Amino acid sequence: MKDIEKLKHMYTETFNSEAGQKVLRDLEARSNWRALSYVAGDPNATAFEEGKRAVLLHIHNMMTQE
Repeated sequence: MKDIEKLKHMYTETFNSEAGQKVLRDLEARSNWRALSYVAGDPNATAFEEGKRAVLLHIHNMMTQE
């Protein structure tokens, strides 16, 4: 198994556990991951919000991409 495949497996194993699912739901609630995080008139706040969102997108991508 390649290193990236091992890492994807670890993400899935971690976030599919009962505790992992609770943590993932909490992170999702805090990151507005399903929509762009544009903050009108404040590019710094937009960048900050998009940074949080990017982490969740990465987690979900690691768990769903083959």
